[in-house]
Amino acid sequence: MCALLVSRLGRLGLLVAGGSVVAFSATGCTAAGQHVQPPARVSAGHSSPAPVGATQSIMAAPRFRPSPEFRPSRQGTAPATIVLAVGGDPARLAGQLTTAEALLGQGGATPGTMARQALIVQLACRLIAAHPGWARAVIDHIAPAHRAAAAAHIAATADLVALTPPNSRPPRRIIPAESLAALLADYRAAQAATGVGWSYLAAINFVESDFGRISSPSSAGARGPMQFIPSTWASYGHGDINRPRNAIFAAARFLAAQGASASIGSALHAYNPSWRYVDAVQRYARQLRADPDALPGYYYSPVIYHRHRGWVLLPPGYGVNPATRAIPLELRPTH
Repeated sequence: MCALLVSRLGRLGLLVAGGSVVAFSATGCTAAGQHVQPPARVSAGHSSPAPVGATQSIMAAPRFRPSPEFRPSRQGTAPATIVLAVGGDPARLAGQLTTAEALLGQGGATPGTMARQALIVQLACRLIAAHPGWARAVIDHIAPAHRAAAAAHIAATADLVALTPPNSRPPRRIIPAESLAALLADYRAAQAATGVGWSYLAAINFVESDFGRISSPSSAGARGPMQFIPSTWASYGHGDINRPRNAIFAAARFLAAQGASASIGSALHAYNPSWRYVDAVQRYARQLRADPDALPGYYYSPVIYHRHRGWVLLPPGYGVNPATRAIPLELRPTH
């Protein structure tokens, strides 16, 4: 992680305790026709039968470079704990979400700023998911200009958290994502070729693998940025399953074949047979169409993962560089 003084984290309600300093750069505040395993936004992939997979050759470990958002801790040091001081009631939590959503929606922010704001949104939404009765009250207290974005985050997070078993396997490796410009070009090219909306492809890419950052097969054997299983890839994929463009086009071809033009919901359900999954993808896709700044906000979201002991952040290089470890996340309500 890029170095950031603890005092700067403190201004955002983020405290650092124990081990090495957790740092962010810049200023400012998770299967096609496959299975029902929780998506990568909250776990390591899908599960269940229904295919979209492909044989993925095991990629050679890429050369690790620190991202603009996070750096690994020194080898031998204990991983830091990121403590998010969140509102202890819906009104305070709504204020924090309003601030974070406003900064995410400004456009033109640095990657570090976007990552920091997105982490706040992710953890706040997970706290709300743990207290379902708060959701309506939080949304009602959010400033009107940012209510739709926050409501989408809150509802999609609840869907995906509900799909995630607390003892699921962590992703094995976190690698750099393809550039945002290249991904957007691929989504739009796939839309032009198949008629499947680019926003759905982007939302699936986000949910399935955090835009390709999570480089791990699911428990059902799904692989690549769009999490295909081998039998489905054989029908819809071409080339290397790990190449984002190949995977995006394969997902578009699969959805088109499942009748996306008539019912995108049914096609998404064929991709992953869970209506919670369908709801989460559709909520993200709607936000992507409604707000041109939504895609960068999703793209720079850090990878977080739920273990039986709680949430951790997986920095770039995790599973690639031995010095890069999972960082525990602690949600600590404030009153």
